[in-house]
Amino acid sequence: MSILGALGLATAIGSWLLRNADAWWSSTLGNIAVALLLLVPGDLALRWVSQGFRRVEQATGEALTTAQAARDTADRTERSLKDVRDVLLTRQVAEHEEETDIYRDIVRKPSRESLLRALRKATDDRVITTAGVRSPVWETDLHYRYVLTNDGGLEVRLEEADGTVVSAHPWRHATHPTDFYQGLVEAVRAAGRDLGVLLNDPTTSVQDLSEMLVEVSNLRAQELMGHRAYLQRIIERVNGWYFTEEYVLPADNLQYGIPIERLDEMDWENHLHNKGWLGAGLALHLARKMYKTHEDRAAQDRAATDVRSIEELDNDMLEN
Repeated sequence: MSILGALGLATAIGSWLLRNADAWWSSTLGNIAVALLLLVPGDLALRWVSQGFRRVEQATGEALTTAQAARDTADRTERSLKDVRDVLLTRQVAEHEEETDIYRDIVRKPSRESLLRALRKATDDRVITTAGVRSPVWETDLHYRYVLTNDGGLEVRLEEADGTVVSAHPWRHATHPTDFYQGLVEAVRAAGRDLGVLLNDPTTSVQDLSEMLVEVSNLRAQELMGHRAYLQRIIERVNGWYFTEEYVLPADNLQYGIPIERLDEMDWENHLHNKGWLGAGLALHLARKMYKTHEDRAAQDRAATDVRSIEELDNDMLEN
């Protein structure tokens, strides 16, 4: 029973008890009792509505709590996946940096072992050719070729542009880096290409080699960059041009590769000059020497023809 109902009933009882003793109070209390009892249905309705609102509020609160819990779970899941993703990607970056550090160690830790390790990795990864990799001797027409020998050793050769070996310098286990590089200084002097004090520095070529290998490793790091197909089995990088076993490539547009078998098919110098590659002429001149094409190849063909002619003449004379 509600409070209004109980109060109305008590007032009605009081009115009944006073019916003989005091008619006025009995009548007044009776009217009050009737008024209170008339309010009871409204009070009950109000209580029912209030309870309904409370149930709605409770249900809404529970729904909100459930939704928040779901969001919290999703957030935790997302954070968990992000944490996993971050760890995986961080590991991949660390692995790549560890690999490129092998090439950086040529400069940071100059030694026979660091150079051997870099050349082996670059060869195994098909970054450089199995015949080694070259680096220009600064401001000369000579080149150093870094070669892994058949017995597992290391040799640096001083070469002409066409690959003619001027001198060869094996790096023995007991030879200190300073002594070995001094030998390369003397080799350049003996070849008549010494530019003078402070300008005959083979370590510059070694640093160029290290920087090239790091750059190529970064360019080949992702398949979707599209450089792996062209930028492989590199012979040398000179003045912003890569020379591989198959292509001549401008470093600023590696998708534009000139196949070496097409070096003599057209006026590449003029064609590339019109495209804005002003240094293309020097690059193509070096390429034709390096790959022994153009006039060198024609001379070789003529020499081979002459040899065959002499052999045929000898055979005719013997038959007669």
